Amino acid sequence: MPAGWVMMRTRHGSPWRRAVRFCFSGPSGRMSPTSRRTNKEKEMSVRKILVPLSGTSSDGEVLATALSVTRDFGAQLVGLFSRPDPADALPYLGDGVSGQVIEDLLTAAKQGADQAAAKALAGLKEAADKVGLPVVDKGDFTLPSARFLDVTGRRDEVVARLSRLADLIIFGDTDEFGGAGGTALEAAMMSGGRPVLIAPRKSWAPVGGSVAIGWDRSVEAAHAVTGALPFLAKAKSVTIICVGEDDHEPVSGELLSDYLKLHGVEVEIKKIDRKDRAVGEVLLTEAETSKVDLLVMGGYGHSRLREFFMGGATQHIRAHATLPVLMAH
Repeated sequence: MPAGWVMMRTRHGSPWRRAVRFCFSGPSGRMSPTSRRTNKEKEMSVRKILVPLSGTSSDGEVLATALSVTRDFGAQLVGLFSRPDPADALPYLGDGVSGQVIEDLLTAAKQGADQAAAKALAGLKEAADKVGLPVVDKGDFTLPSARFLDVTGRRDEVVARLSRLADLIIFGDTDEFGGAGGTALEAAMMSGGRPVLIAPRKSWAPVGGSVAIGWDRSVEAAHAVTGALPFLAKAKSVTIICVGEDDHEPVSGELLSDYLKLHGVEVEIKKIDRKDRAVGEVLLTEAETSKVDLLVMGGYGHSRLREFFMGGATQHIRAHATLPVLMAH
């Protein structure tokens, strides 16, 4: 019988007709490096990527980065267009508005949404065609691929609901902080519970060849790390950045390093004194100086209200990042 094969026996002692092969290499019984890599990639894979679209020129910027990630992971990109329900605005029109005016307003709103949806679909097809990805219909699970989804509802509510069954949500950074786009991004992280990748204004490919992790031992940072495992598994270099808070020494990154090594990820640890600088500023400066192409960090470790009025790492990163940033709450 060939090496690596064993004969199994049934309960009655008679041998099976088929031998069973184990992925062992040599007498030590250890799994081969090739098998370990294959298992790691299968375990930490991205298969569904949700990308909210608006039907404007900003779609092209986020799609360029998102399609690169989609192709790298052999995933399916779902371009999501969410159109507002015109009926939601009726209570604000007042009692004196005639039925004809209401009908005209509803018709105009639908026509505007139809035009924006058509532009979003055309933009998705054009961007996918440039990188050789097919745009498929619902029910077609060809990988890698892209498909278009048109849903009626408030953007933040739709994104929160659909993001729960996505491995990753990718937003462009052209959405104004606190506007409709910003609210949808927060909804994906906080209500959807999924990792969010914020793409920079320029096309960025590949994403995740060199990764920096902003580590503070928080639940949010831990969620970001587990959400980023597919990127970390493929990265050529990973650096854990620990920033000192006020008069305290930077937290240790040793436990995180040990955790990642169990996943086959080798890391370097850097401890940095922030020297009266904001944590977000320190993380961005270190990431940009080190020329990494992905920053991983927790998002909204403080309340959103505190972040807005007092500032915070999340707000600073969203406002100033020039590289892809993966966040989770």
